[in-house]
Amino acid sequence: MRNNYNKKKITFISKFKLIKYLLIFLTFILALFYIYDYILEKKIYREIIQEFSEKNNFVLTSYETNELIRVDKSKVSKIMNKYFGKSIFLIPLKNLSKEISELNWVNNVNLSNNFKSKISLEILEYEPIGLYLFNDKIYYFSKEGKIIDQYKENDKNFTIFSGKNALNHAVNLLDIVKSLQSHELDNIREAHFINERRWNLKISNELLILLSEKHIKSSLNSFIKLLNQLDESEILLIKSIDLRNRDKAIINFKIND
Repeated sequence: MRNNYNKKKITFISKFKLIKYLLIFLTFILALFYIYDYILEKKIYREIIQEFSEKNNFVLTSYETNELIRVDKSKVSKIMNKYFGKSIFLIPLKNLSKEISELNWVNNVNLSNNFKSKISLEILEYEPIGLYLFNDKIYYFSKEGKIIDQYKENDKNFTIFSGKNALNHAVNLLDIVKSLQSHELDNIREAHFINERRWNLKISNELLILLSEKHIKSSLNSFIKLLNQLDESEILLIKSIDLRNRDKAIINFKIND
């Protein structure tokens, strides 16, 4: 009986110690939260660092960036101006990078500072490869298939893509056109994706080209060969060339309308 009593007593003491340690641990966690709230939320340490930085000229006074072609420089300046006069040690580079990344045409941002008074920005811009017609508005898009910004008139000539899911297939078409390296394909004005299956191309002289669904490259090669066999006056008489069948080309002349 005595042995059983001692075992129960030992078990009781162990549980008591466990509760005691748990309470100590919880008290420690609460103390940490209090310290965090007191020091960080009340910004005591920030005020100390800011005061030190102002006395020793460790505040942001300037920034530099690489050459920007399409990103609005005034918007970059507006973001940076908010941080002028602040301690170089307290400027949140992650937040600053996020703000700049949200600007149109910004693909990526790399930031660095000299831990004195200057921040360097490397802003990588999206490169437009075409235009996308959507809801009666035209937008630039990148090789990643991302819509970048609304199209501005008098800009560089791009092919205008349209049709449901056209953006998902536009890059592939452009890659094929580029691989052929033919000047006959330099003046493609429009590319319309038909029934989410195949392309109709419109050349700058209003010539319409109907491409095969699965053999795009073959269709374009046939078009190039056909144009090389015709003179310019003959080409101007053609309304459309149907290349959906790999074995033949169906030519529709304007004079037949």
